[in-house]
Amino acid sequence: MKVTYFTGLIAIIGLGLTTLQSCDKSAIPGDASVSTQDANNVSKALDATSDDAAAAAGQVSHYKSILLNNSGGSFLIGATITDTSSAGIVIQYDGVSLCNGMTRSGTIAITNTGGLPWHDAGAVLTVSYNNIIVTDIVSGYTYTLNGTHTITNVTGGLAWQVVASQAPSTTVTHRIQSSGMSITFPNGAQKTWTVDRTRSWSSTADNSTITITESSSPNSADVTETGEDRYGTLFTNSITSAIIGNNNCNWRPYTGTYTHQMPGQVTSLQYGTDTYGNQVGTPAHCGSYGDYGFNITYINASLRIYRFVSYWR
Repeated sequence: MKVTYFTGLIAIIGLGLTTLQSCDKSAIPGDASVSTQDANNVSKALDATSDDAAAAAGQVSHYKSILLNNSGGSFLIGATITDTSSAGIVIQYDGVSLCNGMTRSGTIAITNTGGLPWHDAGAVLTVSYNNIIVTDIVSGYTYTLNGTHTITNVTGGLAWQVVASQAPSTTVTHRIQSSGMSITFPNGAQKTWTVDRTRSWSSTADNSTITITESSSPNSADVTETGEDRYGTLFTNSITSAIIGNNNCNWRPYTGTYTHQMPGQVTSLQYGTDTYGNQVGTPAHCGSYGDYGFNITYINASLRIYRFVSYWR
């Protein structure tokens, strides 16, 4: 059930590779560190399931993307695929297998709503969540996801083929959108988020470097998510500069900036820094163990706090 190319694909999912475990986890209403950690974990889960849905649609026969199919979901981690043909594709998560620092249970249903084969530019998938329960193993936080979102294949092509080095000199871009993702937080609060962001996979001519980029979607003014946090505080998430990683650095982002903003509070994450917050990441430089990750700047009125989170644990 573990194929290395797809493990690499999901390793960069979400707005950060790790949860913000160095942040203060005290359950204080409006605490930006808890809200930021929730945003990071939920974003990872949404991106992981989106990548799973796209990979499944790219290999199930009735979606006519390719002729060779991997039956039983063997190319996913902790998941089984059922091809129901007329009703679409169903992915069942086992709730046990660890994927990108989290376990998942529940099902997602995938339908081709645009009528085009998934490998064509403009093809659209609708992904419906049915009590997807995600547990982050670092914090122990559990989230339940319901609702739907769409994935648009902006460029055409198949992302998993790029990561598997089967599509040299190719870029595949997906746009992920939702206006009604229902999230139940660890404290039992249930909130609704909107989502709008793009994810791109590209390869060099010799397939020596595979790059994954996460950014805001066109016309979204850099906003990738909006909604309420577990305490009912409105927030806006933005990718202010593209988050980029590649296979040279085991998919850890070497650059990019992400902000989580609430009234009077802003948390900014700068990827590819050393312990002092200096930007040291490059496409070929992967840092040193324990001395490479992202820097968090938390601003609340006149209070400014800096934290460093290593990519390694």
